[in-house]
Amino acid sequence: MMADETIDCGAMPVVDNHCHPVLHDQRMADGAAWRSHFSEGGPESRDRHVAQSVAYREALSAIARFLGCPPDEAEVLRARPAAGVEELCAGYWADAGLAGLVVDDGFPPEGLGIPADQLGAGRCPVRRVLRLETLFERLITAHVSLEAVREALRAELEAEHARGTAGLKSIAAYRGGLTVRRRPAEDVGDAFDAARAQVARGERLRLADPQLRDDLLHVAFGVASRLEWPVQFHCGYGDTDSDLRHANPLRLRAVLEDPAYRSMPVVLLHEAYPYTREGAYLCAVYDQVHMDLSYAVPPIGAQEMAALTRAALAVAPWTKLLYASDGVGIPELHWWGAHRGRRILGGCLHELVRAGSLDRGMAEGAAAAVLGENARRLYRFPPSRPAG
Repeated sequence: MMADETIDCGAMPVVDNHCHPVLHDQRMADGAAWRSHFSEGGPESRDRHVAQSVAYREALSAIARFLGCPPDEAEVLRARPAAGVEELCAGYWADAGLAGLVVDDGFPPEGLGIPADQLGAGRCPVRRVLRLETLFERLITAHVSLEAVREALRAELEAEHARGTAGLKSIAAYRGGLTVRRRPAEDVGDAFDAARAQVARGERLRLADPQLRDDLLHVAFGVASRLEWPVQFHCGYGDTDSDLRHANPLRLRAVLEDPAYRSMPVVLLHEAYPYTREGAYLCAVYDQVHMDLSYAVPPIGAQEMAALTRAALAVAPWTKLLYASDGVGIPELHWWGAHRGRRILGGCLHELVRAGSLDRGMAEGAAAAVLGENARRLYRFPPSRPAG
């Protein structure tokens, strides 16, 4: 084969390192409801501006080609199959060549999405990750002492691991930022008392106090390290509820440097955008750090996604990079991410072959690792391939 032939990833199975459930209700009241799945902005931004974004136009064109209709929003909505949601997913999963899903079912809210164990639609295995901050809130609501919360947390995590939960996820970036430290006992106690007072008033608890949050995260990290259990961290990109300045993965240094947690695999989500280079650096220097490349993150156009992929491959070992979609709500995002990820990753690896940085065999091995093999190993998937 000639060195200038493209790296074709089209037949390679994909394991999605990070995605969310699909909504039971796939009806779209109008174009605005559809566009809401392609933006983290507020309603006005979604209504007025999303349709004028490159990433949205790329997605709409790809979906229209699959459905066999013009690349027009109204035409796509008319052409979407009226099948039940599981049948809808099965069709998209088959075309995408999905060989596994790692699902955070902490969003959408409980009851709105397909349960994680049904999301594979009979076509691919599913591994679930547990959202930590949601668990913390439930335990604080249920127990009147901090020590009881800690004990219940350890017990619940042990039970989740025994049930086969594949890993944990922290949204600390949304709850005060990624600077996670060991906190003074008195400050943690005061924060717990404040949280319990909120519960006593009948208010919904949203744990954002870093004192209490960090204390419970350290409890969880201790369990995860002992079990060599992966912990995903939301990094970088998100909605306006997240202060992007505090979502830089470099802020995790205290956790990464702690000798007690060296056996806890850490996964930085969403290519840590816009901190992709920082994330790649952490993958290069810390044995336990991995990073995903989320190819269906709404605002990022293909050119920028290719630049991020180049940046990651230029620094991080490809054994540390994992494909992801970050798909949520509609199956088109999971599907689009898989096709887009293969194409962009294959193109970037082809560039490295042409530049003489890799030979073709290395590039193909790197593609297979990023698209599926690394996730299979990290989350301990059974050896399987897509159905059909």
